[in-house]
Amino acid sequence: MTSPDALSRHVEFFFDPACPFCWQTSKWFRQVQSQVEIEPVWRFISLAMLNEEMDRLEEVKGHAVGHKMLRVAAAAKSQHGEQIVGALYEEMGRRLWETAPEGDSPLSREQRGQVADEHKEDVLGQLPEILEAVGLPPGLQEAASDSQYDAELQASTDEAMERTGGNVGTPILAFGETDGPAFFGPVISGTPDDEDAVKLWDAVGALATFDGFAELKRSLRDPLDNELLSSLRSRREM
Repeated sequence: MTSPDALSRHVEFFFDPACPFCWQTSKWFRQVQSQVEIEPVWRFISLAMLNEEMDRLEEVKGHAVGHKMLRVAAAAKSQHGEQIVGALYEEMGRRLWETAPEGDSPLSREQRGQVADEHKEDVLGQLPEILEAVGLPPGLQEAASDSQYDAELQASTDEAMERTGGNVGTPILAFGETDGPAFFGPVISGTPDDEDAVKLWDAVGALATFDGFAELKRSLRDPLDNELLSSLRSRREM
């Protein structure tokens, strides 16, 4: 068993802005951070790289948007320090997942996917406003198309896979220093109240202290609770 005290403060959160599950977990993580002493480090993981989509960035819209936003986040980290990354991800995620396109006409499943992709591309076009909202120069948006940041994104993605054992996605939490335990999750559908948020954190931390723990999973869950997906669900064709 690893001492809980050794794990409780330094926590790395590997994120891709394009993942709604990652966004949901990040909202919970920020709830916990406001109540528990944590030293968060926001790290990069690219779903486009994990899914071998780098040669199709213009075709795979969802993951491409996430990867381009990660390039901007990497540029912001390089030029303004890693402390800005968390705020930048929060603003990106808020615009991606907590806003919704206008309209109330019924949509087929395929149409809902198209609307979601169009919304994400629209948010990508808001990068200057996103950057300004967190006090960064809007010119950093140019990094979205700059492949020089891909080496860092690949290295961070590889580290996340090495620390979890691979075959996982986002979110990933890593406890302690670079040799501490890391795992995929927790995957949650909604945002708990503050008290339950800390209870869940304590449970996750307890599992992390057991060196032999590998997996705890169920597939039944409520729909993800964010404005974009809730809006699209309400527009299902009858």
